[in-house]
Amino acid sequence: MTRRNNPTPKPATPAPQDAAIPASDSSATTGPGSASGSMKLTSKTSKASGAPAATKRTPPPFSFEGAIQATPAPINTRERILHAAVTLLHEEGFAALTQQHVCERAGIRQSHLTYYFPTRNDLLRETAVFGCEALLHSMLEGARGGKLTLSKIRNEMFVADESDRRFGRLMIALIVASDEDTRIKPWLASFEVENRRKLGALLQAAGADATETDIETLHAAYVGAVMLDIGESSDASNARAQRIVHHAFDQLISKAGSSAPKPKSRK
Repeated sequence: MTRRNNPTPKPATPAPQDAAIPASDSSATTGPGSASGSMKLTSKTSKASGAPAATKRTPPPFSFEGAIQATPAPINTRERILHAAVTLLHEEGFAALTQQHVCERAGIRQSHLTYYFPTRNDLLRETAVFGCEALLHSMLEGARGGKLTLSKIRNEMFVADESDRRFGRLMIALIVASDEDTRIKPWLASFEVENRRKLGALLQAAGADATETDIETLHAAYVGAVMLDIGESSDASNARAQRIVHHAFDQLISKAGSSAPKPKSRK
């Protein structure tokens, strides 16, 4: 991985690029629900032409895909960049998460991107934060509003699917880069602490009184299962990862003494 060594600029005046990017340029940001996105499609027949017309699949509301779709439209350049980056990661995978591709998706020049994220590692870190916050915030609001049960958390968040592989590759890249970029290791520690805190709040809001050790165990099982699945990247490894994560989740819920109904197993 190539890393730029130039220090983060500290301009005395606000960045000029927000004014340079028209807010009405709808083609610049291509989210999961846009025409050029790679979302799975189903076919319908057009009455006018008789030709199949593609319609968008509606993702589960508390999935990663659903959370990104529900994220408010970016209001400034920084948010626009991060929304483009996390959408690229979800739609096309980690290999597509380059500065050039993000600029193309966001509809900006590379100088605009490097103003906020001078190195690729800076972009990767903030993409990880943006993606996790979008998902966990959506789920926490759902749990507090009574729309998200422990069963749904189990079956929509802890599924070890392709989106987990893509996000896992992002985290692996940051771990590898941390050997050269000394800023990353302390960031990784605080990032994981914050994720565990939010996971605990989510489970508590859904009715599970889990201890700190319970949360750490579930988190470790999830991360470990996803990493093992990435290494093999097969249907069998994915099924195994899901069994591991669901077993850890069920053990936590059983130990926590939740009164919630036992979640159904996913086939």
